[in-house]
Order: sequence, then C-alpha cells, then structure tokens
Amino acid sequence: QMIEIKNSIQNTMKKIEAIEPDIDGNENMDFQPIMERELLRQQRHYSSPRVLLSDNTPLEPPPLYVMEDYIGSSGVMNQTSRRRRFAENKSHRGEYSVCDSESRWVTDKSSAIDIRGHQVTVLGEIRMGPSPVKQYFYETKCKQAKPAKSGCR
Repeated sequence: QMIEIKNSIQNTMKKIEAIEPDIDGNENMDFQPIMERELLRQQRHYSSPRVLLSDNTPLEPPPLYVMEDYIGSSGVMNQTSRRRRFAENKSHRGEYSVCDSESRWVTDKSSAIDIRGHQVTVLGEIRMGPSPVKQYFYETKCKQAKPAKSGCR
C-alpha cells in the first residue's frame, strides 16, 4: 500500500514540477494532490505498522509494539505481575538495544525511505475527500546519550 501511495505521490510531484506557468509567468502553487480512497483500499498489502494516514494524531503505538516504549502512553503497567521468559514477538527476538530509546508518532518528515530503499518526498497534508489527512511515522530514537564509565552499555 505504501509503495503504491508513494509512487502515486511521486507521480503527483512530477506533475507539480511540470505545471506550466500561468499567464503572468508564475507557477500555480495552489495545486493540492487528491488521494483516491480506492487506491488506498486496493493496495493494503503494502501497509506498514510504522506508517499511518490519519486526520487525527494516533493515541497509541502500532499494535506490534510495546506500550512501555511509547512516550505518549499514560497507562502504567501492573508492576506486580510476572512475565514469561520468552520472546513474545518473533520479530523482536535477538534484538539488543544500543541505547535507551523513546518512540513517538511524528509528522515533521519531508522525505523518507520506501520499502525498496528509494528516497521519496513526504507530503505534509493529503486531501482525501472533505478532510485532509497527514502521514504519521512511528519513529524510535535514542534518548539523550549518557555514556557509561566503562564505555559499554
């Protein structure tokens, strides 16, 4: 879904660049790309849990990510319950963090790397029918670095 959306956006961006100047010689900057709901519906198999098109800021992390990692989470996990000692999600098995991280939804991206590894332009706002939507990215970054005395984590 995201590749086709991004390809559609890239095609739209190419069309914007190819806009002929108005009579006074200035390009028409009022052009707003319009996304078709049908395009989004057809291309669901390209979706990513880390990318979301929405008219509202998401209140929770993607379903596959743990709540304790999310900055915006207000709920506190039950500290008295015990957890089993196995990887709950196979995609996280064998991953080791190199820093204390924090995750949040962001909308301030102007470019991104798509599934194929190509750099693509991210539109700030996309008009879909009567309401505009934004493209949210679930981003994980290291917190402020405080190196350990030994230099290792």
